[in-house]
Amino acid sequence: MSDENGAAAPPGPHERGSEGSATPEEADEERIRRAVDELRRLRVEDLAVDMAVSLVTVGYQKLGLTDRTRELRDLDGARLSIELLRACLDVLERERGAAGLGDLRGTLSAMQIDYARAVEEERAGASAGDESGTPPAADTMPTAEG
Repeated sequence: MSDENGAAAPPGPHERGSEGSATPEEADEERIRRAVDELRRLRVEDLAVDMAVSLVTVGYQKLGLTDRTRELRDLDGARLSIELLRACLDVLERERGAAGLGDLRGTLSAMQIDYARAVEEERAGASAGDESGTPPAADTMPTAEG
């Protein structure tokens, strides 16, 4: 097959030669084999640590502490991220000990403090607009103890 200039065009999906061609069933089997190999190599501990790092990333965005993230502020989402991170770290610590979790534990503590400050900031903003003098309902701050 050639293009309009007479140059050979690359073969289409149905025009491949016998070498390197695979039936759809063979391609599916290859994808399944690769997925199974990947699952064999995957350590659930590594997945849990990756998940914890993702929770930190999302949680800090939801705290909306900077001018860039202020529009993303969602304190309920931040609280949930903190709680999930705490639970994940508790399970990892039970399974493999505290080794290697110190940085994430420190980050969890910092997030809890930042969450408390963000809640206070929200309360102060709500109080400034509230003429009744009634303090807003108390939010519960996530703690390391649960």
